[in-house]
Amino acid sequence: FPSAHPSHNPTKMTTNSSHPFDLSDAYLFGLSLSSYRDYHLGPDASSYFENETAIAAIAIFFFRATVHGQEWTLWRYSCALALGVLAYMKQPYEVITAVELFSYVVSYVCQSQRRASTDTGSEARKQINAKTLLFQMLQLALGAAVSLGFSHLMVTGLLVKGLTLMTPKPIVQLLYYLFPIAEMQRVYDVAAKFANPLVLSKQLSHLLFVTFHIQVGMGFLGIEFLRREQHRRNQLVRMDVEVSPSEEAANGDADAPPSSTPDESSKEQTQSRKLKVRLQRSRRFQQGAAPFILFTAFPYMMQIIIYGGINKYAALCLQHDLHRTVRLNELFNHDNHLIATATETATSPEGYASSMDVALSTAYDIFNRKLFSLPKVLLLPNVMAKQPWLVVQVVPFIFLSDLVKDSAVAFVTRKIESLQKQIKELSSIRGKVEAFDMKNAELLQRSGKSSTAFTQRRWESLTVQIQARQVVSDLLTRSKMFFAFMQRNFVFGALIDCALANLLAIGKITSADTFVFSRAVEDAVDMFLTRSRAEAELGRMATEHDKLDELDDIWTRSKNRILLPCHVDPIEHKTMIFRNLHYTRGTATVRADHVELERGVYALTGANGSGKSTLFRVVMSCNTNEKPVDLPPSINLLTPAEPLTEADDLMREVACEANDGDIGPNEPEDENVPSSPTDEERSGECIADPNASDADKTCIADTAGDETGESQKSDKIEAHPRLSVTMPSSSVTEISQNFYWPLYSTPLEFFFQSERFDDFTPEEIDNRAAKVASELHSLLFFQPVTVDEDNDEVDENASIARIADELKQEKEDWFGDLSGGQKSKAELVRKVFLQDECPGVLLVDETMAPLDPTSKAIVMARLKSFCASSIIIVIYHTDATQESGGNGTLTECVPSSGFFDHNMHLEQGQLLVRPTC
Repeated sequence: FPSAHPSHNPTKMTTNSSHPFDLSDAYLFGLSLSSYRDYHLGPDASSYFENETAIAAIAIFFFRATVHGQEWTLWRYSCALALGVLAYMKQPYEVITAVELFSYVVSYVCQSQRRASTDTGSEARKQINAKTLLFQMLQLALGAAVSLGFSHLMVTGLLVKGLTLMTPKPIVQLLYYLFPIAEMQRVYDVAAKFANPLVLSKQLSHLLFVTFHIQVGMGFLGIEFLRREQHRRNQLVRMDVEVSPSEEAANGDADAPPSSTPDESSKEQTQSRKLKVRLQRSRRFQQGAAPFILFTAFPYMMQIIIYGGINKYAALCLQHDLHRTVRLNELFNHDNHLIATATETATSPEGYASSMDVALSTAYDIFNRKLFSLPKVLLLPNVMAKQPWLVVQVVPFIFLSDLVKDSAVAFVTRKIESLQKQIKELSSIRGKVEAFDMKNAELLQRSGKSSTAFTQRRWESLTVQIQARQVVSDLLTRSKMFFAFMQRNFVFGALIDCALANLLAIGKITSADTFVFSRAVEDAVDMFLTRSRAEAELGRMATEHDKLDELDDIWTRSKNRILLPCHVDPIEHKTMIFRNLHYTRGTATVRADHVELERGVYALTGANGSGKSTLFRVVMSCNTNEKPVDLPPSINLLTPAEPLTEADDLMREVACEANDGDIGPNEPEDENVPSSPTDEERSGECIADPNASDADKTCIADTAGDETGESQKSDKIEAHPRLSVTMPSSSVTEISQNFYWPLYSTPLEFFFQSERFDDFTPEEIDNRAAKVASELHSLLFFQPVTVDEDNDEVDENASIARIADELKQEKEDWFGDLSGGQKSKAELVRKVFLQDECPGVLLVDETMAPLDPTSKAIVMARLKSFCASSIIIVIYHTDATQESGGNGTLTECVPSSGFFDHNMHLEQGQLLVRPTC
């Protein structure tokens, strides 16, 4: 086992007994079978799934009660019950395994004593009683020590490490060649890339503990069932065996009338007796069918179903947990994972989660089958050791035929896997294309007379490519399955029958054992040729591994965040300052050498493609934001983005103001602004050359006088302007052109997305619905409800109640059914008006464009009052007007409209701030 079970510590008990989801239908016979695990449970948790301890207890109870020798039934079940209690109490696996091994030691010692007692007389038993007792005590003490030591080595992994170090390298290489050890290790490595390795190790420990005890236990049950089934089949075969004279005599009829001739009489009597014998055989066979079904087949079937189902449930808990890790937890654990998955690959999260399912379930199924067949394989060494020539004569041919078959199957499998990978990729692309086109079917219809035909050709091209590969894959799959069936039943089976015939002839096995040993030989070959026999599964598993490695690479790259180094204004928290900001996106180039924005509302204007929306992306990428958004690769910062400390930035700001003449020599200095650095402090620093232009600023090393008062000037050092962005607050909100709203959810849940509505009372939900409805109603979200048909007076309460009812109803796409203006209002309410205060910086990207004049005036007035202490930048596309300047010239300006305070304008690549009119 990779690691030990956590020790039972009540002070640290953290279980997963409850979850916030409605799983009322996920019950089987009244039992909750949820595979949910709280993602926040770490390595210190005592258990992860709600039925984890019960499953471990059932597994070890079943094993100890099933796998036994000639021991007392009471002792066997007592040991099984004790081990089950230890597992249920969450005792370490090391302790449980040690107690389990010691229980078998006690049984062995007791059985040895019983055999010794039966072999000696009463007088001899009295003489050796004391010695025997002492010897038994030594055996038990040694057994306890060995049990503890072996379980410690096994649970901690030291046993495997020691065997690996002591095993010669050629044998290790042979084991890696025969068994898929490297592939199993890769499964763990891939899973550990997405899951917490410590948590994963503990989950695997639990799963392996359960699987070993259930599968080996079921394997021992299977041996006895196969023997009884073979015995029943042998009785059916004997129906056609010639009647023996003893059976014929036993069924003779003394009262039978004499026949006309002696010969005819003798023949008729003989035939009659033989018929009676066969009918008696048939009746005995038929009479034995019901007991076999009731007391052998049915109990075995129920044990396989119940215990196999428990084992499967334990495996599904881990599989579903890793599925959620890839599809949900890690996908949303980092802001960039979702975006990177959507933009860098055509595979959906479902596809990657399915890859994890396939990789884990394939590896587990291989391991599971080997454990189930282990008890049967252990029957062979004793028989083969007594027949070495049989091993030499038959076994090589068995392995050779299977190896040839596996090589052929492996070649075909690789081709099938390659085709299936292509089919999945194309199907994923086709699914996205079809979903997009179906969603925009109306736009497609209005896109021109050839648009539909073009879309049809795209759909047809993808479908034909998929179907062509599917035809080849299906034909290869059919051929592979038929070839494997023929080889297994008529080549491999015939060779096994040769070995069994020899064992039957020399009396090493009975006819009732033929089925058992046939399966044992087959399982042994399957175990030693695991890699070649499981080539198809391993090939599919490798394909899924590659996909998961690709996802891990995508997510790793996405974690290298591209953020703008900014800092928050430490003094007044009211100014946004851009210094030496220079960026490009496509053909747009924007420069802001020194732009300051005070509190107020700014209209951001400029031609289409001038970089207005790009400026919003740049601002949203500030690393000081509460939730920064990475700069997309299409945006290039041309100014080196070197992080500055707040003190450095303030110092440079003072220097710039002094150079611009903003602070005169007689003006008082702000006590909050640091004084200019002394010569000693500036020594070795770079300061701006006041005679240089903004574009070609240089840095001159300061001079330092020596003791004689002479100074030496250093050479002129060229420097680059450094980017600096000062933000008034870390609370920055953007309302973009396009809005996201989830499907199949109540609108109210997304308005309060940070809260869990499952924990709220109906009254609390109604209060929140009324709050949102009131905000929406104030923005004229729906047509108001009037008092009556003849009166235009608005019924405020009825209007709010109508919106509140709408918000609490789950719909497929509530937001998609809204008009453009309603979407803008809903987004403004969600991101701005429902908050306790307005964000420090609010970026509005064409959100007001779809509003009607009345709604626009209401929204502007509400923003103006609610966000009076914030900086609001609104992308504005209305034509600018011209205003007469003081010298009689006409200048363009944006009308204030009682809303805008300033105009940020992009013209010829420069970002300027100018007044409104």
